[in-house]
Amino acid sequence: MDQKNLEGNIDKICLMNFLDGLWFPLPVYVIYLLDSHMSWTQIGMILGAAAVMPFFFDIPSSIWADKYSRRFVMILSSIAFLLANIFFYISNSFELFFLGSCLNGIGIAFSTGIFSAFIYDTLLSLGEEKQYERVQSKVMKYFFTGRLIASAIGAYVYLTNPKMVFLLSIFVSSVCLVLTFYLKEPSREKSISKSFRQAKEGLEFLLKNRNVWNLVVIFSIMCATCDVLFNYYQPVLQASGISVAYFGIVYVFVNAFSFLGASLYPKIKSKINWKYLMVFYLLVDFVSSLFFGTQIAALVLLSVVFMSLSFGSFEIFIGSIVHRAVPSSHRATTLSIRSQIYMLSYFIFINVVGFSIDHGSIFVGMFINALVALAVLLVFVKTVYIKTKISDQLLQKL
Repeated sequence: MDQKNLEGNIDKICLMNFLDGLWFPLPVYVIYLLDSHMSWTQIGMILGAAAVMPFFFDIPSSIWADKYSRRFVMILSSIAFLLANIFFYISNSFELFFLGSCLNGIGIAFSTGIFSAFIYDTLLSLGEEKQYERVQSKVMKYFFTGRLIASAIGAYVYLTNPKMVFLLSIFVSSVCLVLTFYLKEPSREKSISKSFRQAKEGLEFLLKNRNVWNLVVIFSIMCATCDVLFNYYQPVLQASGISVAYFGIVYVFVNAFSFLGASLYPKIKSKINWKYLMVFYLLVDFVSSLFFGTQIAALVLLSVVFMSLSFGSFEIFIGSIVHRAVPSSHRATTLSIRSQIYMLSYFIFINVVGFSIDHGSIFVGMFINALVALAVLLVFVKTVYIKTKISDQLLQKL
């Protein structure tokens, strides 16, 4: 494989992540659903639909990626995202929004873990796998740069013409799809296992190291509760007295701090033990849930800042663990098992919280989320933080 072509993969992935970040409905999507007369329960189902599809398609798509072609699955992902934006644009009912969210979930299923594995395999073919965290950090910075631009423009465009934010995203998704065809598949070890054994073997790789398995499960559930908060930023901000006209500014700061989190992660990781970093993530999740429930603007915005810093480094953190623990032939499958745990947890939590808000209040919904976050924190301290041995070379390298 031509080295220059492989090096071009990284540049194209960076550009694709920038375009992926340019999702203009970002700062107003949930508000748009509320303005379209969706109830909190319906919104929970619409948002949860994006988790249901990965639950069914994540592992099968990753098995295909490990056995045959990551690039082909990435093309399918781009097609699904394009169709999702088209359905969001034409939607005027719960059923159409739900279908659009299902397509979005299929796009997520066909990209979760596979983009990360594609990057690592490209670097491995170039003999530069030790640069993975630096490259992944760079990729995330491109993504959050796109988010910054979409945030700055999205709310303004929405107030002018609500449908226009989806029309712009259709154009961006089309460009991203074209770019996917120009990626070059790196040479790598491919799985020779039969498909029905692939998921089992990926799970076995995780179970061989109990500390890594515990961490993956805990991290996945934590991410699910964090994403519940992320998806309810908008109505909570509105309930706190912040006008939709200022949402663009808020989301600019959200993505600026996410960009900062991705940029600073390599330096922070070199100075802070991975266990302390995980405790920080968990505490931010728990405290933010409580602050969201108060609906006090200053506390909500403070939580948004710390959560955004965390979001910037989540995938780099867990990706580093899995890439060290699992060989290339099962890497995407193993990452998808992690995604399965996350998606199932998120689907449950987003619907429980949405139902609780509909039949109680925002405080009740956020308090339930906080209880889950606290439980995850306590489990981490008991099963991983205290019991991790100094001799565990894998985790000590993080």
